[in-house]
Formats: sequence, C-alpha cells, structure tokens
Amino acid sequence: MIRTPANWSRLAIILIPIVIVAVDAFVLIREHLEPPAQKAIRMVRESNSRKENFTVQQYLYSTVYHRASNGESIVIDGWRALAQSDAGSITVEFRYSDSAGEHAPAWDVELKDGKVSPKNDQALDLSWH
Repeated sequence: MIRTPANWSRLAIILIPIVIVAVDAFVLIREHLEPPAQKAIRMVRESNSRKENFTVQQYLYSTVYHRASNGESIVIDGWRALAQSDAGSITVEFRYSDSAGEHAPAWDVELKDGKVSPKNDQALDLSWH
C-alpha cells in the first residue's frame, strides 16, 4: 500500500515554511535594491490617508482616478520624486489637473527614518497627520 496522505502532510509541514521564508527574503532584497526615488514614492503611496483603512494610493484611486474614469476632464501626470539638498530627504509629488486647475500635493520623505509628512495643504487633505 502507498501511504501518500502521511507523506504529503510531512512534505507540506516542511515546504510551506521554506516557501514563506523564500518569498519574504525576495521581497526584502527587492526593497533593499530599490532606487531611492522609487522607494520614496512607494512610501507615500503606502502611507495612511484621510479615509479610514485606506492608503494614499487607494484614496487617490477612489477619488481622482474614479472621477477620471467617470468622464470628468482630468489629466493625471502621476508621481514624481525630487531629491532635496539633504541626502536623506526626497520630495514626492502627485500631479493632476481638473476643472478647478492644477493640483500637486507634495510630501517630504525621510528615507533613513521612514517618515512621510505632508508638505502642502493639498497633501494634508489626502494624508492622515
């Protein structure tokens, strides 16, 4: 007789933790090798928004991108990162234009500390701080 159920359970107990560790290692290595500008943009996108349990990126999708998909005249330029004179500080902007004019919420990102702080009133309207 073949005892496959017992073998599969032993194999699963060994392989599942190995796969989890391998995936975590891959993500950590990828984030470590990420360019500073991309890391700063990712940190802003993943920061908390004014809407409960939403990130800034999710909040933008539920507002700006949703309005654009519903036919409003919105031009989305997207994200950009500008290095500051301070080596660890980067300004991140999200630019878009609508009928009210051009909008450019901006955040200061401290890469060493992992801090994201709104730089202007438009960013304050999006971020939770």
